[in-house]
Amino acid sequence: MKSFDYVRPASVAEALSAIAEGAGALFALGVTVALRPLKKIPGEIPPLAFVKLVLHPAFLFVLLSLFGPFDQVWIDTALLMAALPPALNVFVFARQYDSWVEQASSAVLIGTLLSVVTLTTVMWMVKTQHLPALLFR
Repeated sequence: MKSFDYVRPASVAEALSAIAEGAGALFALGVTVALRPLKKIPGEIPPLAFVKLVLHPAFLFVLLSLFGPFDQVWIDTALLMAALPPALNVFVFARQYDSWVEQASSAVLIGTLLSVVTLTTVMWMVKTQHLPALLFR
């Protein structure tokens, strides 16, 4: 009879505890960014958000088409990852180095709000298969 490895309840509990701690830290960072006063949107934020949320996925799609062919699942996954909003680590590094803190928190906040439209659009295009497999054949 073969013996199978099994997951011990203690290791599952440890994994869930680590996930819970990470989720709590992300929640605290999100609240910190959301509660920062947004006096005015810095002028560089709209172009940066456009580059991150629109040009980055479009450029990636062109590159994937040039270097492909790839399975559609990999193209869809890469596009969804590229369409994600700016990460909180931008704000963490800005605070750590005490540089560009207001702009970083604005970029994360505005980028996250705008990604409701852009990420939803990319998800819809992926789900309904409105993306061609390759641009160049």
